[in-house]
Amino acid sequence: EEVCYDKLGCFSNDPPWSGTTDRPLKALPWSPSKINTRFLLYTNENPNNYQQITADASTIRNSNFKTNRKTRFIIHGFIDEGEEDWLSDMC
Repeated sequence: EEVCYDKLGCFSNDPPWSGTTDRPLKALPWSPSKINTRFLLYTNENPNNYQQITADASTIRNSNFKTNRKTRFIIHGFIDEGEEDWLSDMC
């Protein structure tokens, strides 16, 4: 089987992507709309309240993001949703 998504390309459930020892489940990736990835920005100006940014440059320009500062990306995993205290504590 194969599934294709705009901007991301096509994915198959054939090896090496699934059905292997490291990836035993034969599953296709969910659609971007189902995953609904969000990018939540915490900065020194907003350490406790995130600003949601997208690939739209205007959301980045209108945020507290500064190119001259160190940037860290924290990926929370499958269970959390990105709004837990431990995420902002890591920054």
